[in-house]
Amino acid sequence: MMTAYLEPLRFLIYNERAIKGEKSEGFGGYCSCGGVMSQKSWHVNGNIRILVSECESCWNAMLTAFKNKDFIERREVRVFKRNELTDFLSEILSQAELEAIVKRRNGENYNYNAFNRAKKKLEKIGIDIDTILSELIF
Repeated sequence: MMTAYLEPLRFLIYNERAIKGEKSEGFGGYCSCGGVMSQKSWHVNGNIRILVSECESCWNAMLTAFKNKDFIERREVRVFKRNELTDFLSEILSQAELEAIVKRRNGENYNYNAFNRAKKKLEKIGIDIDTILSELIF
């Protein structure tokens, strides 16, 4: 699974888990393009603290993970803004599951079984279906 950041929810998808973050500001390091990174949020997963930062020049997002005070890794993060949440869902759900979520969000008749499968997949990584439904826009 990809490493992703769901910006409106401040969820970081890391090692197949959604980790809620706290908004932060300040210096977040330097980008490979030479630009300055700004902090977006901090996430805690057990004894691992993860900083998500964004370059002010090229807009690439990176995560930097620490265990205690030791550096673990740095990797690129794919950012999904509110209007791109359906793109994120299309990458982790089947077409039928995505269609069921969209129809449910729009108040239309939907495939209940497909919706339940989507709900279970999202819950498995730690995302509540109602949270996603409240943020979806079309």
